[in-house]
Amino acid sequence: MGYLAYRAYRKIKESVGLEQRRKQPSPQISAPDTLMQDPVCGTFVPRKEALKMVGEDGKEYFFCSEGCLKRFRRGGGT
Repeated sequence: MGYLAYRAYRKIKESVGLEQRRKQPSPQISAPDTLMQDPVCGTFVPRKEALKMVGEDGKEYFFCSEGCLKRFRRGGGT
C-alpha cells in the first residue's frame, strides 16, 4: 500500500513539474534583419551587413560592397 501511495505521489509530482515547464515563456526568436537595397546594383543586403553612407542631404544609403559604395561616390549611383 505504501508503494502505491509513493507511485501516486511521484505521478502527481511529475505532472505538476511538466505543467510548470509548459508555462515558461518560449525563448524569443529574433526578428529577421531588415533588408536594404543597394542604390547602385539593386541587391538587397541585411542592414547589419551593409556598408552605410550618409549623404549630404542627410539620407542614409546602404551598399552591398565597397565597389558599389565607391561607384556611388563617383556619381554612378541611381
